[in-house]
Amino acid sequence: MKILSQSPVTAAHLSDLPADWQTLALRGLRRPLLEAFDVYKSNVYYGVITETEAEHAAILAWYHALCDLDPAALTQIPAGIRRYGEGVRP
Repeated sequence: MKILSQSPVTAAHLSDLPADWQTLALRGLRRPLLEAFDVYKSNVYYGVITETEAEHAAILAWYHALCDLDPAALTQIPAGIRRYGEGVRP
């Protein structure tokens, strides 16, 4: 087999992968999101930024979906998280 080109896996490509590869791809795609979440959470904890109860609930729900490897969590990134991730885009 000859490889003609390469491109990074995105959330749009997940359905094209075999089931066992989907899990690996999801874990790889969520890594920068979890790193951005850690920065966000630290900033909230130290009072650098504040969040409302609604924002807290939404980000916590998104975090749990991300931990459960929900593909929708890769594209529905809260704005508070998106600003802390390098290359983090919906």
